Amino acid sequence: TKVTGKCGSVTVRLVPAPKGTGVVAATAPKKILQMAGIEDVYTSSAGHRKTLGNFVKATFAAISNTFGYLTPDLWREYQLQKSPFEEYSDWLQAQAKQAESKVGRL
Repeated sequence: TKVTGKCGSVTVRLVPAPKGTGVVAATAPKKILQMAGIEDVYTSSAGHRKTLGNFVKATFAAISNTFGYLTPDLWREYQLQKSPFEEYSDWLQAQAKQAESKVGRL
């Protein structure tokens, strides 16, 4: 998915690219993206990109936003609780067994 980062007046947008494309970016963001291990991405930027510090920080902010999504390997594990329907059906089964045992004793 497309991700953006902003610092000062500079906005950087990272767009996934097909495999084998490489990093299509200016020199400063290209180095950061390669150091982050990103292999295939298109970038677009807006604002005053001459301020190299803001340009780099906006790129870093965009990279940071990629980790804002929870993938299944980051989900917490927890025990599933029974739904009210399951609890009620279990209760009904227990009541039916009790009624059968009472009838069997008579």
